[in-house]
Amino acid sequence: MTPARRLWKWLLRALVLAGAVLATIVLVFAFQARMRHPDLSAWHRLRLAEEFRAGGAGVDTFDDYLRLEQRLFAELRTRVMDDPQSADPYTLSKYHSGSAPARLAFETPYNRSYELTPSDPRGAVLLVHGLSDSPYSMRALAEIFFAQGYYVLVLRMPGHGTIPSMLCDVSWRDWYAAVVLAAKHAAARTGPGRPFLAGGHSTGAALLTLYSVRALDDPSLPRPQRLYLMSPAIGISDLAVLTNIISGLSFIPWFEKSKWLDVLPEYDPYKYNSFPVNAATQIYHVTRALHAALAEAGSAGRLDAMPRIIVFHSLVDATVETVDVVRELLGLLPARGHELVVFDVNRHEALEGLIAPAPMEYLERIRNGVDLPFRITLIGNRGGDSIEIASYSRETGGSDVQVSELPLSWPFGVFSLGHVAIPFPPDDPVYGLTPPAGGNPRFALGAFPARGESGALMVPLGMLARLRSNPFFDVIRAKVVESCREDVVEATAH
Repeated sequence: MTPARRLWKWLLRALVLAGAVLATIVLVFAFQARMRHPDLSAWHRLRLAEEFRAGGAGVDTFDDYLRLEQRLFAELRTRVMDDPQSADPYTLSKYHSGSAPARLAFETPYNRSYELTPSDPRGAVLLVHGLSDSPYSMRALAEIFFAQGYYVLVLRMPGHGTIPSMLCDVSWRDWYAAVVLAAKHAAARTGPGRPFLAGGHSTGAALLTLYSVRALDDPSLPRPQRLYLMSPAIGISDLAVLTNIISGLSFIPWFEKSKWLDVLPEYDPYKYNSFPVNAATQIYHVTRALHAALAEAGSAGRLDAMPRIIVFHSLVDATVETVDVVRELLGLLPARGHELVVFDVNRHEALEGLIAPAPMEYLERIRNGVDLPFRITLIGNRGGDSIEIASYSRETGGSDVQVSELPLSWPFGVFSLGHVAIPFPPDDPVYGLTPPAGGNPRFALGAFPARGESGALMVPLGMLARLRSNPFFDVIRAKVVESCREDVVEATAH
């Protein structure tokens, strides 16, 4: 046998073996999903027809998008909430008509796109939420901008705010096309000469960054002067591309649960608890498109025209690592007033032996970085014997650290922030640690005292124990207010 034939024979065997391994993984995942997940409900199977699709006919402006959205929510009401065969008998479900989550979800504007319009806008802001979330997650940020005199548009991304099954078929291109419509609409509300800003959380932050890179050489896209990125989904594991492959048997009715990574009760009024495989695939594609766009713009020497970026990130983030934000975004940009604000873990000496080593390593990477093209601000303990908070800042390219004490401290029992907590203030009525008294209806998920044995509740104990709000949100508030003043002064000077 010739060497070439032996090589081909070896390659064929390797391909057969790889195919057998992959088929085994797919089959095991399908069986695990069938056994692990509870029975699927209407909101895991239904598809609403009136959802936006990129390139769809009849939606050429954001006003068209809003009219389609109205029809979408009317369809949701008819096919889910008012249909006894589809509505949820579980009394804490948002698909149970009259429940507290349902009233919050569908009798307030926060699952839909909405606008805040001052009498004489100083500028315009577009805000975009994260994956499986809703416009509610941008509520606090929107109110800060509105208080500064800005027109604010908060976009509902396609597939969100209705039923989780709508994420089973959505494409990241649908999200991006909606961002483009919203950006053109927002920028046109104030006209030239006034700032156009944008901000987002997680997937929304990644989409706005991609939009801003593409706007560098597309004159049809209004260019933001500044980006506010919260827990931006910049780096996602390459293994995410396998998610759609491992759900390859979901077309078989007996294995339909393999379309889902999580199937949970839908008690959260502004977020899906169930999570389909396709959602993970689409955020992977967003990050790949963003990396390609940044590489192309860098090669063409256009990145010096990027908007100034402020990133707010938790040192411990189960979704995106801080090093990815530096390596895949901020570290690529020429110095232009960018800033990374990192919320540290609680380093009180009483917790010293309990904190995992990874956060320590992340912090050392940040501290050891030299000649970085962005400002770094760390929000953390004043000392090992204190729960009070200070700000530690190092200017672009510098090494000296400026320390400022802050009137903030770690709440009792809180040892870190996290991916979902960043955009919510501690007094948020739904997700806050210290929600205000009253409220109609009162549904304080973030302050729920989850104590008990695993398996006693219908949802994993960790979902209720995870921090949902940011006790240091005033840091974000101060940064936004300060930057808005700077942008208005610069716009006036020009």
